[in-house]
Amino acid sequence: MKKVLILITLSFLFLILQDCRTPPNPKYIKDGKPYGVVKGLFRERWWNFYERGVSFSEGEFWKEAINNFQEALKQRDKDQRRARTYGMHFTDYFPHRELGVAYYYIGEYENALKQIKYSLSSIDTGKAKFYLNKIRQALIKNSATDRKPPRIRIDEPGKEEFTNKFSITIQGEVEDDTYASSIMINNKPLFIELSAKKISFAKEIKLKKGANEIRVTSKDLTGKTSKKIVKVIADFVGPSININNYMNGEEVRKKKIVLKGSLSDDNGIASLEINQIPIAFHNEKEVTFSRTISLRKGENKIKICSTDIAGNETKGELVLIYASPPVDYKKKKRAVSKIPIMLVNIGLGIRDTRGNPLFAKQITAEEVETHPIITMKELTESQTVYYDTIFIDGTVAGTSKITHLEVNGEPIIIKPGKNIFFSYLSQLKKGENIFTFKAIDVKRRAFSRTITIIRKVPQVMDIGSRMAIAILPFVHKGKTSPAGGIVNDGLIESFTNLNRFNIVSRGAALEAILKELKLSQTDLVDKSKALKVGKLVAAESVLYGSVIETKKDIEIISCLINTETSTVMATKDVYGQDKSLSHIHFLLNGLALKFRHALPVLDGLVVKVKGKEVFADLGKNTNLKKEMKFIIYRQGEKIVHPVTGKVLGCDTEILGEAKVVQVLENLSKGKMITTEKLSKIKKMDRVITK
Repeated sequence: MKKVLILITLSFLFLILQDCRTPPNPKYIKDGKPYGVVKGLFRERWWNFYERGVSFSEGEFWKEAINNFQEALKQRDKDQRRARTYGMHFTDYFPHRELGVAYYYIGEYENALKQIKYSLSSIDTGKAKFYLNKIRQALIKNSATDRKPPRIRIDEPGKEEFTNKFSITIQGEVEDDTYASSIMINNKPLFIELSAKKISFAKEIKLKKGANEIRVTSKDLTGKTSKKIVKVIADFVGPSININNYMNGEEVRKKKIVLKGSLSDDNGIASLEINQIPIAFHNEKEVTFSRTISLRKGENKIKICSTDIAGNETKGELVLIYASPPVDYKKKKRAVSKIPIMLVNIGLGIRDTRGNPLFAKQITAEEVETHPIITMKELTESQTVYYDTIFIDGTVAGTSKITHLEVNGEPIIIKPGKNIFFSYLSQLKKGENIFTFKAIDVKRRAFSRTITIIRKVPQVMDIGSRMAIAILPFVHKGKTSPAGGIVNDGLIESFTNLNRFNIVSRGAALEAILKELKLSQTDLVDKSKALKVGKLVAAESVLYGSVIETKKDIEIISCLINTETSTVMATKDVYGQDKSLSHIHFLLNGLALKFRHALPVLDGLVVKVKGKEVFADLGKNTNLKKEMKFIIYRQGEKIVHPVTGKVLGCDTEILGEAKVVQVLENLSKGKMITTEKLSKIKKMDRVITK
């Protein structure tokens, strides 16, 4: 009997609930799908009206959507994320934004503009910016006020520039009589969400050796386009210096000599100094020179330095030994007879006790060098360095003229000669870098020399010392397309390419943890469950979110939370109506850039230490935020090669780690997390954010 009563009661409640649901109106059905409906009971609360308005918008029933958004706004008048509905239930609530979108589609652009601006004054969202661009575009077309294309001003570099840098920052400003909307550099769009009358830009461009053409293109909202081209010549090889008439270590009998030589450079020679006395040139690619030099008795070091127009510098040192002429014994017979002579065999000949040569030694063929010799200044066969570029200063010499010189198969421009100075600049990758130099003389005799340079990155600068983030699979809502399916992998790639965060636990390792916790992808939109995963993978923060997709658009919303405090560190989103794979990657790169801007890597100084508190010269003006962490470190002494004396850079000593607890305009206070070396921290030590 009890079971029967329970079944009757449940059936009765079910019928009541069915009656309370919003029945689908046949008027609002498209392709078999009803619109203007909500999940659960419709209680005429603000979240009910908002949900129904969104449903009407999806079906493009714009007037009905407007009515519902207006009703929602009567009860709650502010756009926000995670607005509390009842109990512990939350929803994203954007009535002003969605009302503006609806006004846009019925052509009420002024009302649309007002609502979208109001939404953006409350919270920054990609969708609001997207539609603000659309509304501005419609207003401009209606008013016919757009008459000119954007104007592009490039501040740096100039129209044509020579450089020995491996990358260059191109920066400037785009200005339009209405609104500039996009900037492309070398056909790659910069991430610009919102159009503006003026947009400043700065983009680092990697350079290849030789001519680089950088094209800057800008478009306004009505499609008018402008373009500017900048040419940059990247030159990483210094001038080659060829001494024609003397060999290094040669013995000469004249007190005054005329040093003759030639210079060669791909792009032009800017200067030459011999013993710090300048000789002027005018950017010629090949020149000859001569200079009279007075010698003193014994060893003479002649210093030669040449610079090209890109700033590369080649230095050389030629050693000549001046020995006074041999004594004429016939004319000075009496003087000679008074001088006792002791014959001493030195090297290739016999000299008296005063060092004057008496008899030359016959040189055999075996004693003549049979190939060119390559020497490197301040470098040995292998060394470890702590910087990211290497300047190689070398000399190649031989008994016959050297006609060819190359490094790793790439030729260095030289003029044939017996004594050639050269320089070479190269980027170093982390780990082992191998350079093989090869020289060939006129008799086709070859010689090569290989040096190995191991680049180490100081621990504090390594990506492993940055904030550890676990990127969880995003939850898909709505229609799923191939574009939406690439979000998870694409997001990891975009964050990895930033070189800003230490991405931990991805792929199979993360899947194993999710299986162990019996969590589905849908579960990961829950903050508490996302935090649990983050703690298990030893991440300092967790990035989780959702992909909301309809047949015409896609919105990606992501949230970064601190796993230690559960605080939301940043929430960012992107929105678009182009669902091509290339545009999805563009949106994901933009999303990653938003997080880098929100949590930048900052380098500063310790200005005060008080107990376990460390004060740094980083503040709100640098975009520092509470709960970010910084590492306190000290640059070590310069590391000098024991054989060559070359400075190899310096390592760093980590003194501790602190959490930011207070941020002022130009100052921040951190509370030490590790205290082992607290007593060593002092003013002028350095800090860098994790």
